[in-house]
Amino acid sequence: MIPNLEVSYQRIANGIVECIPYEWEDALVTAIVYPESISFEGEFRTTAGEIRSLSVSMELNRAFRELREKFEAAGQPLWGQATFVLDSRGKFEMKWGYENCDENGDTIWDADQWRRRQEERDKRLGL
Repeated sequence: MIPNLEVSYQRIANGIVECIPYEWEDALVTAIVYPESISFEGEFRTTAGEIRSLSVSMELNRAFRELREKFEAAGQPLWGQATFVLDSRGKFEMKWGYENCDENGDTIWDADQWRRRQEERDKRLGL
């Protein structure tokens, strides 16, 4: 069991809400942990149905890093990717990713996979 997960989830949710400057329906932030860094991808859907990019704040960055530290402290397998999906009513879903990870739980860098993710994201954002 991992103590105080609810506190981490609330910090992530608050961080997402604080980063959205428009009326919105839902949002997601994905954290991808590499051996020497962590990458974030954020998006939200406006009430008009437009998909927009979400800039991740330092507070949101810290919340994801601390969440991973809680997994480590509890002796749980470390995720290499985590996606937090939040709707404007406060309902959320957390998705953990363990695929393509090394023995430390870090995502293994794959330039082709990264490029595909960026192309898919650019398409969703209309870029």
